[in-house]
Amino acid sequence: MQKKIQLLLVAVFLCTFIRISAQDDLSLQAVILDSVLTENANAIVRSEAVEIQINSVNSVTVKNKRVVTVLNKYGNGYADSREYYDPSTKIKKLEAIVYNSFGKEIKKYKKKDFMDRSTYDGYSLIGDNRMLYFEHTPIGYPYTLVYESEVEHKSSAFMKPWFPVVDYHISVENSSYKIVNPNKIPLRYNEKKFDGYPVQIDRGDQEVSYVISKVPALEPEQKSPALKKLVPNAWVALKDFSLVDIKGSAVDWKSMGKWQYDNLVSGRDQLSAETVQKITTLVADATSNKEKAKRIYEYVQDKTRYISVQLGIGGWMPMQAQDVDRLGYGDCKALTNYTKALLDSQDIESYYTVVYAGKGKIDIDSEFASMQGNHAILNVPNGEEDIWLECTSQTAPFNFIGNFTDDRNVLVIKPEGGEIKRTKKYAPEENIMTTTATITLKADKSIEAEVTSVSKGLQYNKRYFIKQKPVKDQKLYYKEYWDYVNNLDVVSIKLNDDKNEISYTEKIKVSATSYMTKAGSRLLVIPNMFNRVKRRMPKYEDRKTALVVPRGYVHTDEYIINIPEGYTLNSVPEKKELETIFGNYTYELEKLSESQLKFKRFLKMNDGTYPKEQYEEYREFMSRVRTMDKSKIVLKQQ
Repeated sequence: MQKKIQLLLVAVFLCTFIRISAQDDLSLQAVILDSVLTENANAIVRSEAVEIQINSVNSVTVKNKRVVTVLNKYGNGYADSREYYDPSTKIKKLEAIVYNSFGKEIKKYKKKDFMDRSTYDGYSLIGDNRMLYFEHTPIGYPYTLVYESEVEHKSSAFMKPWFPVVDYHISVENSSYKIVNPNKIPLRYNEKKFDGYPVQIDRGDQEVSYVISKVPALEPEQKSPALKKLVPNAWVALKDFSLVDIKGSAVDWKSMGKWQYDNLVSGRDQLSAETVQKITTLVADATSNKEKAKRIYEYVQDKTRYISVQLGIGGWMPMQAQDVDRLGYGDCKALTNYTKALLDSQDIESYYTVVYAGKGKIDIDSEFASMQGNHAILNVPNGEEDIWLECTSQTAPFNFIGNFTDDRNVLVIKPEGGEIKRTKKYAPEENIMTTTATITLKADKSIEAEVTSVSKGLQYNKRYFIKQKPVKDQKLYYKEYWDYVNNLDVVSIKLNDDKNEISYTEKIKVSATSYMTKAGSRLLVIPNMFNRVKRRMPKYEDRKTALVVPRGYVHTDEYIINIPEGYTLNSVPEKKELETIFGNYTYELEKLSESQLKFKRFLKMNDGTYPKEQYEEYREFMSRVRTMDKSKIVLKQQ
């Protein structure tokens, strides 16, 4: 009997041990986390193993196991909880396990537990992109998510890149990336920013693997390069590839561009005879191809609207031009192709162009031909000039791309092949805002003013959207813009958007109580009411990154200031001037009469990339501008 009890106890112990072993993972306990990895981190990539097996040009299998410990609420977004798919993708394996800070399993998700929904984004009309996902609400921190997936792709045109450091405040304990290529399909590699990082590289016969360990979390620094330019990343492309059963071969941008033209763009420009005749009539009296292109561009703006359509050869093939003409909508690909077709009908040369769009400037990598970009625009050569058209906008002026696609390498797709070009760079002298004002100061510390601002270039780009707001929101915008003026009342607003001159004019009447400060019998007033540098640049004891000023501009201000009756300017301050490699600043006050002053201000900021050692000099320049912008003058009572 005793022996049976002993055997039973052993069995219970073994069952308990097996259960604990299956459900818990002591290696995931928070107490064993390396302090080097927790410093400044919101989450830690404990381990990541990506294995890409190239079965053929028509089949690529991606296996991914990722273990992330989330330290606080700001790290939740880095715990993988979704997998995207489309008709050319098959999710073969998907599961996730959540552990608490002691390494104890608290939740397990099998593939059947993931919810399935469209990736509808609110502006797509139709699409076949979907995702499997689960929603986990943390009950405490830290916690760890183990995420594992296996996905088979029918295309090999897009190979998952390696980005072990995905963001700031994310540290990496271990990350590996491996290409398995049993059929020895020729590969091309593009490795960036490996210097300074402990990356182990192992290359075989048409295979490669990368491993990195113990990478501390990076802290963001203002005016720094894009993260992609700071951390290691690697891209792999096949010489021979396929995109949804369309086979291709490319080793440079000429061959890649030709493949895209032949298989994605060509033959999708048919228009009805009626539409061609309508466009011919529209441009009949135009005296140049540029004028014709402008009329056609504005025709497209009036006729169409932007709606995303994620269909057609992996979302890369545009809709037929005649379908856009009939339906009146399309995405960036469709509207660019449609505009191109209309120009073609009038024998105006233009080219479908692929670009990375966004305020941050991202280049198509000129040295690594592959499927790149996230947007399409149109290139219209016009002699020595390149015209660039943003075909998705119903409000942008002709030949104005703003900061969405300016100053970056793009792929221009021509029948004979691809060509890397650079879009327009707006020089500081083109990005102008000129502000004039008449300001009346009153003895009760209140003011009334009429201000006029004219903006051009990228300054236009920053302001023309105001006209599209309701009047209530316009007033709120100006109150926030001039938030340093207490009790500001926006009396009236007149806005004019001159798209021909690409010039935006704002005429605003305002009043404010208690703008000035009374000190005994004197009034203290800041002459610069309408254009101050408000942002304080942070100080870094040991800055790590270069200083990047992506775009320059010029601000010119001139105000006439009427002094209250019975007061006079105590003394005229000296003219203040700053001149640096980053820009120039002038502050000047002139006494026109006993009752009237003229305030003049000039600020030019230069774009550029500067060594990190010069950041403090830049910060000091901006700090001095900020201080001078708030300079006060004294009005004494007579």
